[in-house]
Amino acid sequence: MPALTVGQLAGSVEHTGRDATPGPSLGAGLTMPGQRSPAPVQASSPARPAEIVELLWFDAKALPRIRASWSDLILDLDFEALDPRLDLPPNDAGSPKDHHHLSGVLTDGSRIDPSGVPQAILASISEKGRFTPPLVLVEGELRFLFDEIEALKATLAVVSPLAGMDRSLKEAVDLACELLRSPYPEGATGAAATLTEQIKERLPPPARLPAAARIESQAERLLLEQRRYQTRTVLGDTWIRALLGASGQDALPVYLPKRLAPWLPMLPRLRVRLVAEAHLRQDQAESSRYALKALALGRVAPLDEIQGGRP
Repeated sequence: MPALTVGQLAGSVEHTGRDATPGPSLGAGLTMPGQRSPAPVQASSPARPAEIVELLWFDAKALPRIRASWSDLILDLDFEALDPRLDLPPNDAGSPKDHHHLSGVLTDGSRIDPSGVPQAILASISEKGRFTPPLVLVEGELRFLFDEIEALKATLAVVSPLAGMDRSLKEAVDLACELLRSPYPEGATGAAATLTEQIKERLPPPARLPAAARIESQAERLLLEQRRYQTRTVLGDTWIRALLGASGQDALPVYLPKRLAPWLPMLPRLRVRLVAEAHLRQDQAESSRYALKALALGRVAPLDEIQGGRP
C-alpha cells in the first residue's frame, strides 16, 4: 500500500471518549472536537433542624466534670473548627472553646426527660451504697415561680382599685394588708400564697367586670419585670427555684443561680435543656424526692417560630 501522508493519518484518527459536537474548522476538512462545559454541581443543602438551642449560661467551674461526663462527644467537638459567628462566649463564659463544648453537649448529647432522673440517680449508686449526684442532660418545660410575698403585693397593687366594689373582695384585701404589716411577713409564705388565691377567687366574674380577666396577667407582668422569682437557700447558697416538667408531684424543682435573674427571658415558661446535678430532695416542702442543680442552661425554640410560621 502506498504510504499515508500525515494529513491522511490525522483524518483517520477516531476520537473516542469526547463530545461529537462540531468545533471550529481547522481547514482541510479537519475540525477541533467540541468541548463540553462542565455541568454545575449542586451541593445538597444539609437538613435544617426542627428546633434551635441557645446557650444562655453555664457554670465555668463545672466545665471539667462536664467534659469528663461527655468525654467522647467533647473529643469529636475538638475536631470541629470554631465558628466566630456561633462560638461567642455567653454572659460569663471562659472562652469560645468552652462555649463550643457546652453548645455541643446541649445539641448532641444524649438527653432524658424529667421522668428519667430517678433512673439516673439509681444507676449512680455503687454496690456499697456510695452516692455522688450524677450529671444529666434533661429537656422539658421550665416554669418560673414567684416569691409568695411579692406575688401578694403585686396582686394587691392591681386589685385594690376594685376592692371598693365588692364586700367579699375587700375583706380578702384587708386580710392581706394585715399580713404585710406584720413584723415578719417573710416567714408567712404559706399564708401569703393562700391569701393571693382567695383574692383571685373573690374577683367578680369577667361577664360582670371585664377588668377582672386581666388581673392575673397584670400581676404576673409586674413580677416578671421586677424579677421577683421564688428563692430557696439550699446546697450552700440562695437559688432561684423553678419547676421542670408537669405540674404536681411529677415536677422536679430546679435550682438556678440567683445572679442569673437579669439574664433570664421575661417569660413565665421556657422550653429548656439543662445540664444539671441530680440530687435527692433538698426541701421537705417539696413533693418530689429529687431536685436538680443547674450547671448549664439552654433555651429551645421551634424553627418555624423564627421562620415566621407562627407569631
